[in-house]
Amino acid sequence: MGILSRATRNIVRKKRRTALILIVLSISIALMLTLPASIDANQQASQKIIDKNTKEIEQWSAQLNGVATEIDFNVARIPDFNSNSDRIEGYQNYPLVNLTDYYGKLCLVPDVEKVVPVFRETQWAPGREYYVGEEYHEELAEYLYDVYGVPLEADLVSRFPSVLPSNVTVGRNLVAGDRGVVVLNEVVAGNWSVGVGDTVKVLGETFTVVGIQGEGVMGLDARTVGVFMGLEEAQRITNNSGKVSFFQIFADNAGNVESIEATLRSLYPTNVIIITATYVRNDAQQIIDVTSNASERIQTTMSQIQSSAWVGAVLAVVVQGAVIFVIMTYSVRERTKEIGTLKAMGSSSVNILGQFVLEGALLSLIAGLIGITITLVGASQLGHFVLPNFNVIGIDLIVPGGITQTQPVAVSIAPQLLLAGLGVAVLLGVLGSLYPALKASRTRPAETMHYE
Repeated sequence: MGILSRATRNIVRKKRRTALILIVLSISIALMLTLPASIDANQQASQKIIDKNTKEIEQWSAQLNGVATEIDFNVARIPDFNSNSDRIEGYQNYPLVNLTDYYGKLCLVPDVEKVVPVFRETQWAPGREYYVGEEYHEELAEYLYDVYGVPLEADLVSRFPSVLPSNVTVGRNLVAGDRGVVVLNEVVAGNWSVGVGDTVKVLGETFTVVGIQGEGVMGLDARTVGVFMGLEEAQRITNNSGKVSFFQIFADNAGNVESIEATLRSLYPTNVIIITATYVRNDAQQIIDVTSNASERIQTTMSQIQSSAWVGAVLAVVVQGAVIFVIMTYSVRERTKEIGTLKAMGSSSVNILGQFVLEGALLSLIAGLIGITITLVGASQLGHFVLPNFNVIGIDLIVPGGITQTQPVAVSIAPQLLLAGLGVAVLLGVLGSLYPALKASRTRPAETMHYE
């Protein structure tokens, strides 16, 4: 009988013991394969979140720098919700004023570098008509939007980009010299079913859409559901030539903001609203800090996962080698009489050595195939169960109903890793059984007389 037949017979005849060995070995092999892949999957997922946070910090920092010297100035007014002449009256947060009444005085305030007049007027677009049964409905509230105009001068838009709409996610922003083009807030674009390159009619005049604004990061337009264009065009299409809604005043440096604010309040003690960017700076800095801390926590968690994973992988290797060693040592001791008989019948030491090494390799090979199956079926679940805080670095997703959940990181195992893991498993089986096999090969027939 050849060594392969004897090795296979010895594995099969001890069914319960072999089953327990295979369970332990296959789990250790599955862990050995899963943990490195889990580290890689979590590194990729965490890096995506860190990159997203870094981009957000950059956006907030840019906006923070842009508004650090900004002061917003507009005339106060009590909304007239009962006006019969203008159905938009109650929604007009920024009453129109004559540009010449304020612009010259504001420009003369000490330490003021630039005064930017801004136009913003709320409009009511045609409502969407629909029927429920025979009852007619018209949804007007969804179609309130602002016509928003800023001067598109070269030196202005290059030095004070915060006057332009923020967070243009599709297409481009307004640039100096633009005529006949608009940037739409994403809500307006959705209501009008238009995109970049399409044309829209705003108060009877045709414009080409060059950009779509997402949710604003900060600034006056952060919550504006608006149509953004040049100042003169906004004034013309609304029949408000020479009128503006408010002024963005820029100090020559951030240290002079408070003194400019004090001067403005002395010039206009009543009936005006003066807002500095202090609250915006505080909010921005708080968000930057929170986002930075979140990235740091992710990196800390990732370090914990890496440490735990590598320790687990090393333990899995050690466990597999130790199990093979113990089992094969016990098998040699248990079959000492059989070894003596084989020696007496002429089996060589190399033949005995090969039998036990092959037996250990076969056990590891079978366990490796089972471990690969476990890995392919449940790598993500196994990593989630073994690694600490594995679900912390998940990908947030919106499920039906608007509820945010954390999706566990999906772990995929490359075929090369599976083959390498199988090879390592067999190698460990050979190494783990080598010493017991050497011991068996050196057994003398006479020694077996002591064993029954």
